[in-house]
Amino acid sequence: MGVHRHFLQKENHVAGVKPRVSPGVQGGSNDISPLGINVSRLLKMYKSTYLSVRIHTPEEALDITPDTNVDILLWLIDVYDLGQNAVSAQAVQKLIMKHYHTLNERVPGLLPRWTKGMMAWVTFLNALEPSYEFDKDWVVENNMLISPESPELWSIDDLLTTLDAIAMRWKNAYTLTRVKLQQYLHCLWSVAKRFTMHLHPHIQNGLKEGSLMKIHPKQIMACFSRFYWFNKTLDLYDLYDREEKTVECNPFFKHELRHFILRKFRDELLTDVWNTVPFYGDVEIAGHESLGEGLSTYSCIYKRHPVCILQKIQQRVLYDKPEDVQKVHSTAVNLKIIQTYFANNHKIDFLKFFVCYERNHSKHWQAVKESTVPVIVQSFGKFSVVSNGKAYCHGKIEAVFPVWVQLAEKPHGLDLTELKNKLFGESSSSSSSTIYELEI
Repeated sequence: MGVHRHFLQKENHVAGVKPRVSPGVQGGSNDISPLGINVSRLLKMYKSTYLSVRIHTPEEALDITPDTNVDILLWLIDVYDLGQNAVSAQAVQKLIMKHYHTLNERVPGLLPRWTKGMMAWVTFLNALEPSYEFDKDWVVENNMLISPESPELWSIDDLLTTLDAIAMRWKNAYTLTRVKLQQYLHCLWSVAKRFTMHLHPHIQNGLKEGSLMKIHPKQIMACFSRFYWFNKTLDLYDLYDREEKTVECNPFFKHELRHFILRKFRDELLTDVWNTVPFYGDVEIAGHESLGEGLSTYSCIYKRHPVCILQKIQQRVLYDKPEDVQKVHSTAVNLKIIQTYFANNHKIDFLKFFVCYERNHSKHWQAVKESTVPVIVQSFGKFSVVSNGKAYCHGKIEAVFPVWVQLAEKPHGLDLTELKNKLFGESSSSSSSTIYELEI
């Protein structure tokens, strides 16, 4: 691909940083790391416990995982020095899976539009052993192949479009053959390495670097965010022992559609529907230009999806028949019905105390697994009930909620006798004659 020069060294030159004098954290005032960090100055400004356990081999990198920002950056410098190695790549992936959210913040005054997490990503790519082999027939069968050419000849647009396509289909990833899926993902990360670690004669929407071009930081984030969510969602799904469980119940959700008569219910439902639209990694990609400021889900959708989709969703939720809205947005509608019921009858926010969305699961998985009350956990767009470290069923919320009610025994002191009668007692149509007061 033309003239290959190390991407990070070139970034250091752009940032006005002199080349690094010596490896590691030894040296004088010009001790600059490949990530553009003045290590000596860093050590003067911040305390670090990492220096007492410096790593020198890939095996040590796998055993030692730093926790603070300073220690993480110093650790990344040492792992970068180890070069290309599968064990080193595994160690950096382990760190990314653990600290992804805390590392998603700007690097002040160093590299424009770069985050600390992106530095970890570059270290991972540096250690990754490239491989472009995958089962083409299997990939085509699962509608995840965009370009018929060899991945070694793909453009950056081919790579990003492929990642978009996989993100759209990722809700079924847990059903796919794991070995073949990971082999194909490894191929995609190898393509990302080729574009990220070198300069090229031309890159679509890239940045000029002399007579050559380099990949845009937003394109790096598009690869990095998908790398995290693809791997993390699979890890979290495998975290629990699973058991199928089915509970028959009365048509609770059909009766509760009467709340649609209230405009406030529809307005609040619309906000919940927005949260179901973005694909994996979209929030980080859309919010990359405004790091540290936060980005609403609506703004994320506006940046990543056609505007007509937003208009269509808004029109449907606010004005269509309740049955039609529930048919298209069943997850958001049924969760809102449950939340409304608990708010009116128990004065408690059900979603806050008993539901863990997939976007937050990585932060709270340990608390969920050790919880003394059943928790409804989202994964791959579906739900499971986690009780005593075991996950029961995996499906739509209307099938999972009765399982939660059956397993719950006065969760947080709530008396669910009336709810159990509604779900499991004799069916009665008279309950649909009353509209609860909506106070949320």
